[in-house]
Amino acid sequence: MTAMNHICIRVLDLEKSIAFYKENLGLTIQREISMPDRGWELVFLGDGTTDYQLELCKETARTEPYALGDDTPHIGLVAADFDELKEKHKAAGMIFDELNGNIYFIKDPDGHILEILPPK
Repeated sequence: MTAMNHICIRVLDLEKSIAFYKENLGLTIQREISMPDRGWELVFLGDGTTDYQLELCKETARTEPYALGDDTPHIGLVAADFDELKEKHKAAGMIFDELNGNIYFIKDPDGHILEILPPK
């Protein structure tokens, strides 16, 4: 048996991504790892409730945005303060799609799709 631990996404601007996830989703830095021999800077974000983390990976030499492809996966997040968060995202013009069941989608600065779900 295995347990879910983290998901890694590549980001072009680490500071911009950290600010986005902190300001728009309340995630905070859990740990940071510098791997200069690999050309990576890693920042792990968490919700302070679960052990599952979002790893932001910055390739230090990269200057061009990532091509995410046609079948871009998404990250699902459950928002305890769903109604308040949805209003915040709506006011900022961040919501690009909505589904039945009060589920909606936003994108991070690199275009990664985030699915925001209400609590069960």
